Amino acid sequence: MTRPKEMPTKEYLAQELRKVAEKASPENAAKYEGLAARAETGEFDDYADTYVCPITALHLILLKMGFTKFAARVANGEFDATKEESDAWARSPQGQEAAKQLSPEMRRLLGMDTVH
Repeated sequence: MTRPKEMPTKEYLAQELRKVAEKASPENAAKYEGLAARAETGEFDDYADTYVCPITALHLILLKMGFTKFAARVANGEFDATKEESDAWARSPQGQEAAKQLSPEMRRLLGMDTVH
């Protein structure tokens, strides 16, 4: 699957979960829809502060539910944050705070060397 460039990751993830829900059994469709609703909030975004690693949390949830095919898509990086989302996080208060904790060399390596 290819995400439209302008579509935020959380919207793409929710859309893809709903596509699978449409083809799933009623019981599984409800589970996929529940995950889609959570995804829309940004709960599983790479830079969310909901889990230590939100996308890994989603992967584990999917595996626990037995949704191995969708879990594989997650593991393969299909729903990782885009460069634009990464840059937006780096400019956010959370990103700025994280950058302050890094050495100047590490900030330069990560492209966060404009942090004051």
